[in-house]
Amino acid sequence: MSPEPTPGSTSERTAWVLAKQLPASTDSGGRQRVRAVIDAYAASFDRVHVIGFDRWPGWRDVLPAHVTVHEVAAPGPTPGAVLRGSLFAGKWFSRRVHDLLATGVRGRDVVHVDFPQMAVNVPADVRVDVLDLHNVESDLVARRLRTERPLVGRLLAPEVARFRRFEFAAAARAGHVTACSRKDQEVLSAHGIDSTFVPNGVSAASGVPTVPPATRTALFVGAVDYGPNRAALRWFLDEVWPQVLTRVPSARFLAVGRGLSAVHPRPTGEPGGVEFHSDVAAVDPFYERADVCVVPLLSGGGTKIKLVEALSRGRAVVTTSLGLEGLEEHRDVLRVADGAAAFADALVELLQDPEQAAKLGSAAADVARSFSWESAMTPLRDLLSTIRR
Repeated sequence: MSPEPTPGSTSERTAWVLAKQLPASTDSGGRQRVRAVIDAYAASFDRVHVIGFDRWPGWRDVLPAHVTVHEVAAPGPTPGAVLRGSLFAGKWFSRRVHDLLATGVRGRDVVHVDFPQMAVNVPADVRVDVLDLHNVESDLVARRLRTERPLVGRLLAPEVARFRRFEFAAAARAGHVTACSRKDQEVLSAHGIDSTFVPNGVSAASGVPTVPPATRTALFVGAVDYGPNRAALRWFLDEVWPQVLTRVPSARFLAVGRGLSAVHPRPTGEPGGVEFHSDVAAVDPFYERADVCVVPLLSGGGTKIKLVEALSRGRAVVTTSLGLEGLEEHRDVLRVADGAAAFADALVELLQDPEQAAKLGSAAADVARSFSWESAMTPLRDLLSTIRR
């Protein structure tokens, strides 16, 4: 609970949370993290202002009365913002956001910036108290360009370098930096930047994990309007799944996520045994149909919430080394395989041995009980308590 100051008390504290996207939905890991951050601030401060892009219908029904949300329609990049922060940060500039901070923030207010790109909106005379790196974003951009659009990546290499300088300068100026993976902490430390580890969590499953059905069914869950997810799914369908079908002809594959109807409309020649389910109301029914979950990521950064969700549902998981990033200490409750042949081998082994898959899933569910967002945000709440004092 937030403190109860008397009217006009000098102990009353206000916080501003600047988010890239308002968490009206929780269909992505980024939005889930933003919502958890807002809840942490709401529990620590007397007044909280949340500023973010898009709309959040019904926020008054789900947030405490001392939290106010300022909805901003969309970024409005300017040449000055691009020159200051690179294309990758400048595209997130909004005069409306800048002005809300410039006119609203007072001397003792605490300012939280979610994603380093959003620092381009902060007026020069406003101090950022907490900068939350969902990833080291310049590394993430560089990876995506190398794996998804190599030619574009070479052309934009100078902008990536400018973005990296902007990101680390913003981190160096911030009072505190939070990171969601140990690897990102190591990168920050190499640049002389201390950080607090605030891991990602997982939204609670709607019930107790069910027993895998032993139907030789694999599942992918992810928003494919996010580049790394789109590339991962395409690679799995092109390179891995045909090898699986050769050895397990009865295998089924469920691909579930936002944007699938537009990106993967099941073209002629798609490998057999595949179902696409786009923009579903709930993912739990699909986890119940699956024996094994796949997280075949080739790019991206930070702790992969889709992997944590699969573990929490009591399902065996096959992932890449990059997909495991941030959860390395739990390697023994899943299968890690790099390269199409190795990934197919690991998946086939589990599909052909339902008992082994069920045991692995049960161990995963035990581990995942500590992955709640409330638990994950404990380091942030402790940090906010220190800042407030």
